[in-house]
Amino acid sequence: MKHWDEARLDSTQRLRELIDRERGLERAVLVDDIFGKIRIVAWLAPGCPTEIRGRIRELMAEAAGPFWSCDVWIASGSSETDQAVYAAAWDEGVEVTDRLRRADRHRTRGFWLGGPIEPPWLSPEQLELPPIVAFYSFKGGVGRTTALASFAVQRAWNGDRVVVVDLDLEAPGAGVLLSPGEGLPGARWGVVDYLLERPLFEEVDLRDYYHACPCYIGSPVQGEAILVVPAGRLDENYLTKLARIDLEPPPPDEIHPLRRLLEQVKDELDPRWILLDCRAGLSEAAGFVLSGLAHLYVLFGAPSEQSWQGLEVVLERLGAEHIRRQQPQAECLLVQAMVPAHLDTAASAKSQFETEARDRFTKLYYAADPEDPEEDRFWYVRDIDSQDAPHVPIPVPYKEALAFIGSLEQAAGILWNDEDFKFLASRIASRFLVEEQQ
Repeated sequence: MKHWDEARLDSTQRLRELIDRERGLERAVLVDDIFGKIRIVAWLAPGCPTEIRGRIRELMAEAAGPFWSCDVWIASGSSETDQAVYAAAWDEGVEVTDRLRRADRHRTRGFWLGGPIEPPWLSPEQLELPPIVAFYSFKGGVGRTTALASFAVQRAWNGDRVVVVDLDLEAPGAGVLLSPGEGLPGARWGVVDYLLERPLFEEVDLRDYYHACPCYIGSPVQGEAILVVPAGRLDENYLTKLARIDLEPPPPDEIHPLRRLLEQVKDELDPRWILLDCRAGLSEAAGFVLSGLAHLYVLFGAPSEQSWQGLEVVLERLGAEHIRRQQPQAECLLVQAMVPAHLDTAASAKSQFETEARDRFTKLYYAADPEDPEEDRFWYVRDIDSQDAPHVPIPVPYKEALAFIGSLEQAAGILWNDEDFKFLASRIASRFLVEEQQ
């Protein structure tokens, strides 16, 4: 029995060998379609016999087995419309060699599998525009939402208006933790409603989709310090709405409603920070954000192989994929979550985690050192000894006092005063040249 991974590898290798031998076969794209079948688009040199199509079919039938579709499309000499389709497949393909590419067709998770995107606005300087900071963990239960809430509290106390957007659509939590206060109703609608409704209207009233969260610790902008766009109200209609939203890449001439939401938040609420609480794992919403929607990614990891395997997927997305396209890596910080309280155990855990982080960032995130010593477009291997390098973990120990909190009111003092959270907040703020108020 041949598995899909094996068929994909074998078909790539065999077609690569054929292109190297047959100069008449100018280039080709292997297309993995939405049904798991392999198809081929080939460009032939003038005078190359079209019988080569039969040779490709025979070769692929052997290499791909049941995953071969029997489809070989010859781009040379095809209609103008077909040529445009074939050219698009080549343009979006991932390079195997200069004459061979692979293109994916998929049902879901298009943002995970497509090329990097850009944030809705350019990287902010001195907070003239609000940074979008995404908090992400591959595994849940590591304190991601709590750390986000802590950062929101600390920035609010420093006089900043903060907007929190809950993108953990399958397991909402930020809207509950950052509620309007005891006895007060939260927003009736949220992210899920906005994504469903925004495409149907020329304009929507953003006030329908958020609520204010009191800071509880004397913020200079008390009452409007933290504004929260929850995932939505978890009632009998939530699941049916969630099942209808589209988190796939839009057509080139359209703007996805999530981008519209962030633009509307920026324009109407005038925040100094926009914080995104991302769903753990390989969710569609997380894929959208990790494609490049944020200006900074705060990645939470634990010292388990399962956690590292998930973070490797993310580091490939944020680092190596950008480098292959000659684009700077997406900016990120690494948090070592749930560090043990026992001092000796904590020291050992930190040392082991930092070693793993160094190795995996070197493999998947840092660019090879450039020949020009003045070149500074990327994070390079030469930067690895800097204490501000992305792979240097920010340890956040397990907080027993926060284990059973249900609202910000119960936890605001801890989230503001805790030294570990303060250090994390300072590292995030320093990426945007923010000076703390004294």
